[in-house]
Amino acid sequence: MKWANNLKSIIDKNAPGNCPVCNSINTDYSMHIIDDKTNMGYGVIWCNDCKNAFHISRIKVSPNMKNIPVPEGLKY
Repeated sequence: MKWANNLKSIIDKNAPGNCPVCNSINTDYSMHIIDDKTNMGYGVIWCNDCKNAFHISRIKVSPNMKNIPVPEGLKY
């Protein structure tokens, strides 16, 4: 999984780090809570330059993680 380091960086530093595809620093992420009782949800990490993205189907979302609109036209 080429986005594993980005996920670890989000969990540890709340920052996605460089894109594993094009090495751009212009990356972002968004986490969405589905179950308020357990804070379980899903997330997306993406590169704003090359538009590559990674979908996380199940993750415990912490309160400091971003929940912003995900851009259209991403390549998963």
